Amino acid sequence: MSAAPRWVVKLGGSLWEAPELRLWLDALASARGVRVVVVPGGGPFADTVRAAQPRLGFGDRAAHVMALLAMEQYGTALADLEPRLVTARTRAELDGAVGPAVWLPTPLAADADVAESWDVTSDSLAVWLAQTLDAEAAVLVKSAPLAGEPTSAEAMAAAGVVDPALPGWVDRFRGSVWCVDRDDHRRVAEAMGGGSPVGTRLTGAVHA
Repeated sequence: MSAAPRWVVKLGGSLWEAPELRLWLDALASARGVRVVVVPGGGPFADTVRAAQPRLGFGDRAAHVMALLAMEQYGTALADLEPRLVTARTRAELDGAVGPAVWLPTPLAADADVAESWDVTSDSLAVWLAQTLDAEAAVLVKSAPLAGEPTSAEAMAAAGVVDPALPGWVDRFRGSVWCVDRDDHRRVAEAMGGGSPVGTRLTGAVHA
């Protein structure tokens, strides 16, 4: 197995219509110096689930499963847009991937110890996966403006930049969690070559 550090990089669903999306896919597929696992957001597919729940009246458990499937749809699209990315579902597939991989979260995330709630998004699932894989860093690509200096995960959640469940996962994760702007693809590509994350580091009660 490669000794290169592993990064989990979450590409938010908000990027699905952004011109930067393909630049990110190219940067991640070209990654050198780190082993990359891409966690897809839910994009318009998760928005459909969110809108349908109050109309149809299905419960949070069903919504959670459907949101994971929404991530799978977005992830499948990302891998199709960038053929150098492979898809992987299980820990064995992720560990055995040759080159950067896009995580399709079922069935691995179905048994994750996360709340079945809209308070949990692909933000928290990305950090959960980073912990599961013993990754060195989780990097969350965001469309929101970022301060640059270290910022508490609680403050970021209160501002709506990350999901409400994320601060707890920041405290549990042994590595570091970072947010980067969607314009930061070049800077992150350079950082991957050196193995040191860049952006806004999220701090918490443990990672202060």
